[in-house]
Order: sequence, then C-alpha cells, then structure tokens
Amino acid sequence: MMELRKATEKDYRTVWYAVRPKKIKYCTCGAISNDYIHKQLYVVVEGDRVLATLSLVPETEYGYTAVKRLCILNKKNQGRGIARFALHEVQRMVSGRIGATPWEDNAPMRHLLEAEGFMLQYVFNERWCYYAKG
Repeated sequence: MMELRKATEKDYRTVWYAVRPKKIKYCTCGAISNDYIHKQLYVVVEGDRVLATLSLVPETEYGYTAVKRLCILNKKNQGRGIARFALHEVQRMVSGRIGATPWEDNAPMRHLLEAEGFMLQYVFNERWCYYAKG
C-alpha cells in the first residue's frame, strides 16, 4: 500500500542517491537538499521502498502551495499511478489553493494535472505552465 509522507533522513539519502546519476534538470541533488533542509521534501513509499519524491513549497507571495519536482525514481515504476496517487494525497493534505508549474513540453504531467481538475492559468518565461486548483 502506498503512502505519501514527509521525508526522513534515510528517505532523503535514498532520493539523493537515486536522483544523482539521472541528471534531471528539474530535480537536482541541490534542489532535493534544499527542500529537505526546509522540510518541504515528501516521498511516496510502498513498504520500505521509496517510489517517488515531490516537494510542497508554500508560495506565500502568491497564496498557494506549489507541487514541485514530482519525480518517479525508477523508470520501471512509471505508469503505475504513483504520480496520480501523490497528487490525490497532496489535495487531501493541503488546504487552500494548490499550484504546479510543469515545463510546457512535459505532456504526462500536464495531462495528469488536467485530469485531476487543475486548470492551466498561463505560460510564463516561454517554458513553464502554471496550473492551479482550489
């Protein structure tokens, strides 16, 4: 059974080592470390396995909580509904508006957000899409 929880120190190390060789531009070791230090790093776990990571960042200036760096850590786990599960859990945990800023060419994330009722608000810097719900 999957669970979304705040990352422990052990989870943080697991995520850091999983992300390090991938060279994913939106999910770097530096970003993961910063999110962990600021207590914004979350993980989706199944038993003792960390399946995915994401960060919940309060955007107080704009009045919403941002879902950032949602990343399935192992390619063989893609297509299992892990990202959808994480997004459902975020919606249960967060009161108020939730936003996400996937890159314009990130079709899977954009599709998931739209399927979950998030609405595209605008595209900024010619690359990021701002979706909001609530």
